[in-house]
Amino acid sequence: MPLPVKDTQPVERQLLRDVVYQRLHEGILDGTLEPGETLLDEKLTAWLGVSRTPVREALMKLADIGLVEMAPNRYTRVAPIDLRAIDEAIYTSGILHEHAARTAVGSMDAATIGRLERFAKNIKKHAKSKDLPALGRSLNDFFLEFERSTGNTVLVTVSEGLSPQLLRYISVWQLPFGTDDIPGKVAEIAEAARAHDAEKAGELIHALYEPARKQFLDEYRRTDAEIDENPIV
Repeated sequence: MPLPVKDTQPVERQLLRDVVYQRLHEGILDGTLEPGETLLDEKLTAWLGVSRTPVREALMKLADIGLVEMAPNRYTRVAPIDLRAIDEAIYTSGILHEHAARTAVGSMDAATIGRLERFAKNIKKHAKSKDLPALGRSLNDFFLEFERSTGNTVLVTVSEGLSPQLLRYISVWQLPFGTDDIPGKVAEIAEAARAHDAEKAGELIHALYEPARKQFLDEYRRTDAEIDENPIV
């Protein structure tokens, strides 16, 4: 997809690298910048209205989280969608969200519960309108509240690091999830949080992610016999 000639909103001067990063991050996740698309410095600087330095810094940061691929003197491009990486991210995120809910829901404060309920409403709205990028962001915001409530910074960092792959997946929405079921399931999780029922919240999150967990195990995990025969991959 060709880049716009000029962004309609000029980039703010403060925290320039972060602003450029956010624009490019959003452009990749919402499909403005397509998988495999070559990213040329001169076109990006013209689009964003900035110098080359913050663009390169933002691209390197995006490469660190797997959204951009960089080969010196060859290319810089939007990373192709890696379905295995996405499956692994979904599988791992489900485990982390479930653990976080079981850890944090029992003592979750009213402000956090209020945010969960607000995100749940947004999820319902975006699912109804089939706005998949917005739905993905709201789902991401909803589940990260559980990690943040644990006070475990490592857990938060790992979960946030998995988010880009999940958001790319949701933008092109394939199995294992269908949008019609999501709002009701999320609302049940929010209700369990309001009741401070950590066990139920964990069970509901486990059930939500179970199809992805099963798909991952069926398709990617070697059998015990295969591991015994050749322990090292």
